[in-house]
Amino acid sequence: MSAANLLDVNDLKVHFPVTRGSFFKREKRVVHAVDGVTFTLKEGETLGLVGESGCGKSTTARAICQLLRTTDGQILFEGVDLRPLTWNQVKPYRKNFQMVFQNPFSSLDPRMTIGSILSEPLKHLMDLSRAERKERVMGLLKEVNLNAKFVNRYPHEFSGGQRQRINIARALAVSPKLIVLDEPVSALDVSIQAQIINLLQDLQQKFKMAYLFIAHDLSVVKTLSHRVAVMYLGKIVEIGETRELYQNPKHPYTQALMSAVPIPDPIKEKKRARIPLKGEIPSPIDLPSGCTFHPRCPIAQDRCRVEVPKLRKLSNGSVASCHFAE
Repeated sequence: MSAANLLDVNDLKVHFPVTRGSFFKREKRVVHAVDGVTFTLKEGETLGLVGESGCGKSTTARAICQLLRTTDGQILFEGVDLRPLTWNQVKPYRKNFQMVFQNPFSSLDPRMTIGSILSEPLKHLMDLSRAERKERVMGLLKEVNLNAKFVNRYPHEFSGGQRQRINIARALAVSPKLIVLDEPVSALDVSIQAQIINLLQDLQQKFKMAYLFIAHDLSVVKTLSHRVAVMYLGKIVEIGETRELYQNPKHPYTQALMSAVPIPDPIKEKKRARIPLKGEIPSPIDLPSGCTFHPRCPIAQDRCRVEVPKLRKLSNGSVASCHFAE
């Protein structure tokens, strides 16, 4: 692990066994939800994670936060491999990484007041007195621009944007070094999305936290991220600096994704060429041989059907898993 890296994920795999068929003739198969993901994250950095639905983004996030048991690989947080640790052994590290979920309502207990929700992580992960916890809760509400009078209200009394601010405050409660954001703005109106993005940027500047930011909206990812990783069928296919990856994508899948990002100029948008992808995403149970993208790739050749491409560094500083990326 590099001394500058907060998080190192090496060849992470999360497989789910499934069975199908009759009682007398059952067939055991495996869903390759995450199948060899590798990336790093530095202190204070935001890494955007993008890809089509079902590619394994949320599973990767939950595995990093130890909410799922992994099949193989390493999750090194400040040099400590979290993967082989038991639930109790992981507990001392939990205050260093927190998660904000996609749905701002279902991730809050409707029977608890906001004050109780924000106090919960303080009770279990920090040694604070009741008075110190109360003071901390008031400070957290102020950090996310909510009125301290809301402390005795319940989640149903808030709007979607306010609920997501509460979720962010809960993640902030134990002063984490990493916050994993699993599509934190996708369920919100566009105007509210902008407010939450600005809040996240302000909090990162103030507290020097790292973000793993998962989203479908590539414009939002571009605004918030220092680097972007692109996932396809459980694998990372390209990682690069945000500006370089958006302007000069190397992997055919990344090129197709970027061609779909709208440009706020009607003349340029009309002239721009789209790269349509043919066919459907293959099943994560029956993965194609060789490069998993080759059935939909516009530049696929015979080599792609038999040889699995490895992530390799390119001349522009990005890394991509494509035989013909350059």
